[in-house]
Amino acid sequence: MAEQFFRRLGSVGSPLVSEASLSELLSRQVQLLLNDLGRGDAAGNGRRSQPSEESLRGAAEFSRRRASLEIHPTETVRAAGLFYELTLPVLIRETLGEGATPDAVLDLALDLHDAVMTQIALGCVGYITFLREKIHSSHRDERRRIARDLHDRVSHEILVALLSTELCDGALTRDPELARTRLKSTEQALREALQVISELSGELRDSTTNTDLERSLKQFLESAIPQDVRVDFAATGDIGGLPGPVAEELYYMLREAIRNALRHSAPRHIRITLRVSELLVQARVSDDGRGFDVRTASRARHDGLTSLRERSELLGGKARVHSAVGRGTTVGVSIPLVNW
Repeated sequence: MAEQFFRRLGSVGSPLVSEASLSELLSRQVQLLLNDLGRGDAAGNGRRSQPSEESLRGAAEFSRRRASLEIHPTETVRAAGLFYELTLPVLIRETLGEGATPDAVLDLALDLHDAVMTQIALGCVGYITFLREKIHSSHRDERRRIARDLHDRVSHEILVALLSTELCDGALTRDPELARTRLKSTEQALREALQVISELSGELRDSTTNTDLERSLKQFLESAIPQDVRVDFAATGDIGGLPGPVAEELYYMLREAIRNALRHSAPRHIRITLRVSELLVQARVSDDGRGFDVRTASRARHDGLTSLRERSELLGGKARVHSAVGRGTTVGVSIPLVNW
């Protein structure tokens, strides 16, 4: 049964057998599940025993490994359906024989179903733990980015202003014109520092918790987009009716995509679209900037791209990035709403 199960998984391209360590854990778990069923049958009355401690530990280990490979639990559900389909006829034949009564067949089918569903439930617990760790990681990364901006941008401008002020001391009486020039530099550095502080405080203040996603995005665009960059923003559907967690994470994803375009692509034009239907929310950020090689960036695990993909996957959605050197970049995000 196990051999046939793995052949079928391979034939349908299941990601559960595409990685050696995960496939090994799954093979061990299948054997433990069959052992549980066998012990139950040996105990009499066609009833299986409770899952062994080894089986429970194995299910948790398999779940953690699957989650670390970013394989969604739905793949386990599909595999469980296939396992049930292949195993039930064999169990009926081997344990009940030709004279099996309908009640005995039903009991065996329910026992198998219970065993499989126990494995699925344990797998979901492991995936929930993985999602919590991802959310914590994304929030930690956001704090680190803000701390980095404070250090690299605000501290730098204040240091420049401080040095200019110190240099003014000796020039005030000796060379008033030079002193005025340095004071102008000090003023400009302090204005730059204030602008950065304003941007960062706006990012911390702006939240879709107290307002809708569309308004939050517009507030961000007003503070972040330079005057020489043209922005087109179009939104359709019930944007304000989005579930809070979806709106919050989508805001962070779009903000990250816009920020990446401004920092790395040097665009003249950015286009943002947001569409909400009953079943799906779709968003896109496109620019006409310098672009980049997506495969090279993916292999390097670019922080911005990784954050976009992880945030979308936490919501059961997908993020796609299309770009080419000299041809701009498009970031697309789609998130299903059926489970919210």
